[in-house]
Amino acid sequence: MAQVSCLCALAVLSLGLGLASGGMDACYDPQGRAQRCMPSFENAAFGREVWVTNTCGSPPEDYCLQMGARDTTKLCHRCDAGDPLLHHNATYLTDFHSQEDSTWWQSQSMAFGIQHPNSVNLTLHLGKSYEITYVRLKFHTSRPESFAIYKRSRADGPWIPYQYYSASCGKTYRKQERQYLRSGEDEQVAFCTEEFSDISPLSGGNVAFSTLEGRPSAYSFDKSPVLQEWVTTTALLISLNRLNTFGDDIFKDPKVLQSYYYAISDFSVGGRCKCNGHASQCAPNEAGHLVCLCQHNTTGVDCEQCRAFYQDRPWARGTAESANECLPCNCSGRSVECFYDRELYRSTGHGGHCLNCQDNTAGPHCERCQQNYYRWDGQTACQPCNCNTAGSLQLQCDSSGACECKAGVTGWKCERCQAGFHSLSAGGCRPCACDPAGSVGTCDPSSGRCACKERVEGYLCDRCQPGSFNLQPHNPAGCSSCFCYGHSTVCRVATHYEVHHVRSDFSQGPDGWTAKAPSGKEVLLHWAQGEIYLEQDGEELASFIAPEKFLQDQRLSYRQLLSLLFQAEGNGSGAAPFPVRLVLEGDGIVVSASYTPPAGSERQPHHGQHKVTFRLHEEAMRPLLSSFGFQRLLSNLTALKLQAGTSGTPCRVSLGEVQLSSARPGRSQPAPWVEECVCPQGYTGQFCESCAPGFKRAVPLGGPFTSCIPCTCNQHGSCDPDTGHCQCLHHTEGPSCERCAVGFHGNPFRGHVDDCQPCPCPGRSPCTALPGSGEPACTHCPGGQRGRRCELCDDGFFGDPLGEQGPALPCSPCQCNGNVDPNAVGNCDPVSGQCLRCLYDTMGAHCERCREGFYGSALAPSPAEKCAPCKCDAAGSALGAEPCDPVTGQCTCLPHVTGRDCSHCQPGYYDLQPETGCKSCECHPVGSQASLCHPLTGQCPCQPGVAGRSCDRCQPGFFGFSVKGCRACNCSPLGAATPQCHENSTCLCRPGFVGYKCHQCQVNFFYAPPRAECQACPVCYSLVQEEADKLTAKLQELEVWLQRPDCSSPGTHYAVLGEEPHGDRLQPGYQLPDAKAVFLEQVAQLESSVSAAWGQLRNASGTGGCDQKTCLLLSEISARLQSAQQEIQGVAAMLATMVVPQDVSEPPASWSHQALEAQKLAASHRDTAAQVESVARRALLTSNLSHALLQSILEDSASLGARNMLEDRYQAIQRVQQELAAGLLEGTAEAKRTFASIRRANAVMGKNLSRLSAVELDPLVVQTDVLTWELVQLEQGLEGKERLVVDKSGMLMAEPRRQLQRAELCQQLQKGAEAAQILAASSVSHGQAVVSKAKSLLSSVEAGERMFVHQKGQAAVRRKLAILRDRVLLDAQKKIRQAERMLGNSVSVSTAAKKTVREADGVARENAKRSQAVRREGKQQHKHAGELAQRVSLTLAEISRQEHVSEGLRAASQQATVGLSEAKESLQEAQRSLQVDIETLNNLLSSLDTLEQDTHAATVLSTSRLQLDRLWLRLARPGALERKLSHLQREAEQQRQKIRAFENDLQEIRADKQNLEEVLQSLPEGCSSWQ
Repeated sequence: MAQVSCLCALAVLSLGLGLASGGMDACYDPQGRAQRCMPSFENAAFGREVWVTNTCGSPPEDYCLQMGARDTTKLCHRCDAGDPLLHHNATYLTDFHSQEDSTWWQSQSMAFGIQHPNSVNLTLHLGKSYEITYVRLKFHTSRPESFAIYKRSRADGPWIPYQYYSASCGKTYRKQERQYLRSGEDEQVAFCTEEFSDISPLSGGNVAFSTLEGRPSAYSFDKSPVLQEWVTTTALLISLNRLNTFGDDIFKDPKVLQSYYYAISDFSVGGRCKCNGHASQCAPNEAGHLVCLCQHNTTGVDCEQCRAFYQDRPWARGTAESANECLPCNCSGRSVECFYDRELYRSTGHGGHCLNCQDNTAGPHCERCQQNYYRWDGQTACQPCNCNTAGSLQLQCDSSGACECKAGVTGWKCERCQAGFHSLSAGGCRPCACDPAGSVGTCDPSSGRCACKERVEGYLCDRCQPGSFNLQPHNPAGCSSCFCYGHSTVCRVATHYEVHHVRSDFSQGPDGWTAKAPSGKEVLLHWAQGEIYLEQDGEELASFIAPEKFLQDQRLSYRQLLSLLFQAEGNGSGAAPFPVRLVLEGDGIVVSASYTPPAGSERQPHHGQHKVTFRLHEEAMRPLLSSFGFQRLLSNLTALKLQAGTSGTPCRVSLGEVQLSSARPGRSQPAPWVEECVCPQGYTGQFCESCAPGFKRAVPLGGPFTSCIPCTCNQHGSCDPDTGHCQCLHHTEGPSCERCAVGFHGNPFRGHVDDCQPCPCPGRSPCTALPGSGEPACTHCPGGQRGRRCELCDDGFFGDPLGEQGPALPCSPCQCNGNVDPNAVGNCDPVSGQCLRCLYDTMGAHCERCREGFYGSALAPSPAEKCAPCKCDAAGSALGAEPCDPVTGQCTCLPHVTGRDCSHCQPGYYDLQPETGCKSCECHPVGSQASLCHPLTGQCPCQPGVAGRSCDRCQPGFFGFSVKGCRACNCSPLGAATPQCHENSTCLCRPGFVGYKCHQCQVNFFYAPPRAECQACPVCYSLVQEEADKLTAKLQELEVWLQRPDCSSPGTHYAVLGEEPHGDRLQPGYQLPDAKAVFLEQVAQLESSVSAAWGQLRNASGTGGCDQKTCLLLSEISARLQSAQQEIQGVAAMLATMVVPQDVSEPPASWSHQALEAQKLAASHRDTAAQVESVARRALLTSNLSHALLQSILEDSASLGARNMLEDRYQAIQRVQQELAAGLLEGTAEAKRTFASIRRANAVMGKNLSRLSAVELDPLVVQTDVLTWELVQLEQGLEGKERLVVDKSGMLMAEPRRQLQRAELCQQLQKGAEAAQILAASSVSHGQAVVSKAKSLLSSVEAGERMFVHQKGQAAVRRKLAILRDRVLLDAQKKIRQAERMLGNSVSVSTAAKKTVREADGVARENAKRSQAVRREGKQQHKHAGELAQRVSLTLAEISRQEHVSEGLRAASQQATVGLSEAKESLQEAQRSLQVDIETLNNLLSSLDTLEQDTHAATVLSTSRLQLDRLWLRLARPGALERKLSHLQREAEQQRQKIRAFENDLQEIRADKQNLEEVLQSLPEGCSSWQ
């Protein structure tokens, strides 16, 4: 029954909670759609701590088992909490439960009072909410009679009954027994059932509680919040209330009481971490608390709420039908905050109500602009309307931002008044009230103030400004400025003037008008019918000259009209519009005005004449004058000229009428343009044109424009008002009697009769009164004298004229040899004559010698030839010596320094340095053109093709260092591996090229234009074909010989073939001796070739030079060549000792026997030839390998190019450093010279200041000390900068040196790798050649077989040869495969090593580029020293890291090199093994060769077969070569792993470098120069 209930509960749970495997799915389907997800179903109690209120063993106690308990061998046991083997604490409740080895928790027995009403409680805290499906308890004893399960839905919530189990529900729990509910009943009630309350079984009874069993809504769990809350649990409480007994406990038997207790072996809780369908996993958070890893935009411990900004719909639990994913709020991209609005969700279906809308938006979705804001479209930010509160009807604008304006208001924001309105206010704008005569345009829209004309003022522009009058509409300035001859700015309209016109109508004649050409020549003027006219010749335009009545004072015509009637006719074309020019002259000024008729104008009705009008005002005249200037011109108008027509066009110009508006005194029509001035004091007249009485012109006879000043004769006479001259009395004189007459002194301005008194000066010379004392002082002393009574010598003179300090001495000029300023004061002492102000750097009593620190002749006539500063170069001058020779100016120079100022090195020296002088150029006597060098860099002039500072080596691509320079290598760009050649002008050729200049392909090579290289001809062309031809010829000769019927007796013939002789006896000396001679000749040639190759190797090693590694390689090659030579010599000796039968003593027993012997002999010779050819091939390959290795050792174009590039950069850095040093030295020298000059100036100043008083001297002394201190600080700063530049330059030079060294190491490593690759390739070709020779031998033997006809002998030989062929070929093929695998690994290792080398080279180039960047920055070091220091430090740090990487790569390359050397040793070992095998075969063949003479042929054959079997066995079993191959394979795999590790390190380093560069670029500008 219990099992059935448990299964039912699980079935219901799987339906209600979706506990199938679908619950483990992700929260999103493959299409990205949200779906319900739940954490895995688990035993939530497993491993968790259970708190119990009672446990046995404290104190230790005995307990007994009920009779009938399973698996019991002992009825009583002991429980001891302190014994690990006897305790039964609560950890056994939730540990791993095993049926075979059961553990359990156990309470104290009934003997300790454990029975109703005392309860034992078990509490399990789950850590967070779980959705519980079932609770399972497995009892180790019989199940209790009554126990209950309680739960907590919240951590701080009350305990809620979950389930009651009791055989006495009503008695124990006051509950009615029931196991199900009806629809509509409260489903959150606990059932009470007597199930599981029976005493049986006595052990192992289960209790399975299903949380949803018997509850109607279990099948619609997703729609039942009541059941969802019912299964939610954070903690469980198991309350064990009553033990089941047999009733025997009433006797209180201790053994019986000890058999009743609670014991539970397993406590399981099935459920899921509650995440409400929004998470598939729970995990501890940062605080260690278990929480859901929420999805679907939810949050909370149980994903019980939506995340911020995902409030568009209410939170809901995820179901199978809908994931109920929280949706983001729609805030139109204007807000990141929102809340759920229930009412909004009810009305619109979207509950996300946005908060803090940005861009001035509002609304639940920030979908509209705020009040009084607008926007052009829905995407842009809302802008404020900014409607003017006074000018707009409302503050809200339309979608374009335009506001609705009040009357008289305009503007996009109603911010201004319309034209003609002003003073924007709440009532709108008011209309303007400007005076049209004085205003321009409309009034100011803000203040209502009218825009007045130039000389008009007032709020309404209705009055003239001070200094002007006569407000008129036609006046552009509004009012005319007051003329008043410039003496007054106050005037008004004169009331007694009338309009007057000055006219000439020519009715009675020309009326005084004349005509003149521009040159001044008078032109004939004609008069007829009321007009005057003149004929214009087109070359010079004559002008009409006005008569006198239009001239003189025409001030009253200012701003009036001058009207004319003109007519011009040319070449019979009739009258037409024409330009007219008015010229006015007066007061030395010429102005003009032009009139051009508008296009298309017609004749006026004045008898075909045009009316032309000019207004006489300054705006129309050119050049432009001021108003006062133009009126001044009109006041003295001397000429008025009228000019009409155009130059180059002959015409007739007539003038009909001229009228000039003016004014005159009168009472008729008023003339308001006439002024009446209010004159200031001293002036009088209507226009202030006269001086008032008692005043005179400031400039005598200056006219009305001259100012009037008071007549000042100082009461010593009267003055004329126009000339201003006074008639002086009382010994006074001057225009105003302002001075005493000559020989008198006094103050004539007092106005007394005795103001002037006679002067007390000798010789009646003039005098004057001193201010203050009034004492007379002579003003005209004799030459060279001065003083109040001429008692002192004048400046520039010395003496004692009155003898006040001794004998009288006349005043004589100072004697300073022209070395003083004649315009200066105090050049010499006025008494002694000592010079005090010597110029031109001179000194002495008479400035007769040069100052210290200067040289030259102080007595020279020209200042340029006098004293000049020494200007000794601080770097080249000796310390502590005199500045320079005072006459010649020669400074005391350091060693090898020359020049007057010691500023440059002697010829043959350079690099001027302080305290040390110059260094010797040390130009190479052979490579330089001269012994001189550059004074700063020390670069010597080199011969053509020579390089180096001292010209001690050839340039790249040149050779033959000599007195004529170096010659160009001229290596072929196609065939040469590098443009550099050897000292004998031979170039290093690429593979396949030969010749001194590598300009042709070698033998058996052809030129391939697409790849621009010489490709090798097929191997068969040069090797196989030659040997095949030889063997074919020999086989043909043998075949002819064998087919002859009788070789010894030409006349004998045998009729029957059988055992009888058949004529196959060898003819003496027929074939074999010749073949032996040929072989010996070939062996001799081969030996000579090997000897020549060995000699080339010795020459190359002797001339090229080598390091330790290269020398080892050369010695190995030499050893191989020597061994090859020894092999060849051994073969030659074997051939020489070979006995060729010349005569056969006895005929063979049979023809077949002879044929067999002949076959063996031929095979022996062929094998010998093949062996010799194989040795020759190996020698040839060894020679080629030696040559290639020597070429790779001597020169590598790529490495040399990189090295040359680094050397060029290093030299460039040296040049930049030298330039920096030279510039710094020059700056330092200049600063020191300036400092020395200032010191000398300070010394001179000190001498001059010594004559001053102490009060005057103290401030100057303090100032001088301050300047001296500043100069000392400047000098120290310059020295520090100099040291900094030198240090940084050294650092910059050291880094390229390190890069160059690393490049050289990489170059050597690359050379070694390429040599190893070449050696490996040659070994492969050697192995292939062995295979080819074996196949060739097989074909030759098979061809020999076909020559014999005897079947028995042929079969025997074929079987033996087949055995030999198969074994040899199998062994050879096996060896070749092993060698290929080994070499394949070697090639891969070599390739990886080369790749590593290239990466190292790339790192070096990158470092070189960085060094070049540092060099470019170094050019600005003097200007940006701080920034450069920072960048250099960063660069050095990066280079240090790269250096570590390069060292690692170098170590890897060295390991690769070691691996290659081991591979090479393995190849040599394999080669030695093959040589041993070949020697064995040779021995066998030699034994077969002697088989003909050996009587024991069978024994020889059996011995040979035994040796072949041994050889095959030795080759078949794995040997050292295979072990080495496997070892090499393992080493290759390790090398590949290391290379991959190095590549990863390189990638990490590059990533770190990029990060550092990004950090440097992101730093502010101030940080980049921090030190």
